[in-house]
Amino acid sequence: MDISTKIFFEEAQRMKELKKMLGIEKNINPFENMVEKAKLSESSAFNKHIKEKSDLIKRYDFPSLPKYEPIKMPNILTFEDNNNFQSAGSLLKKLASSIQEWRSALPENMQPAIIAILHGGIQIDVDRLSQESFHGIRIEGRINGAACVLLAHQSTVQLLCFLQEIQPPELPKRQIGFVIDGEESKV
Repeated sequence: MDISTKIFFEEAQRMKELKKMLGIEKNINPFENMVEKAKLSESSAFNKHIKEKSDLIKRYDFPSLPKYEPIKMPNILTFEDNNNFQSAGSLLKKLASSIQEWRSALPENMQPAIIAILHGGIQIDVDRLSQESFHGIRIEGRINGAACVLLAHQSTVQLLCFLQEIQPPELPKRQIGFVIDGEESKV
């Protein structure tokens, strides 16, 4: 029971007790014409008592009914919402933010790089990582200088981040691309 309903019932009970004490049967003030009917003097104790009770009833404010808010249905989480921390997107977001922090602390002649290591020791120099499905990662890069694209479950790939010195023919600060939740960014 909420507070306003509890207060309402307490006030109703108090009003019943007040009516019972005063001998009131209906929801009207029975004291209005009692003084004239009884023809009692203004100074009598009974008249004063009746006047006090009459004033009490006139001053009494009935509590308002409680206002109820409409019932709201709880948000039902999807599998992805409930397990988002396990998704490939969460992994890639963490990796991208770590690389951005790392890059800001590096000297001008150094840059972060990523190597994807697969089962059997295959290594891919990563140019771009994308979330392909809930657990899937698309890796675009190079194996021994040849371009390649690999789709893999996130649990089958190890991503090694390391520092790489910028070589003179190479463009300074080569960026790594990330596609997470359909949004592309370069870090």
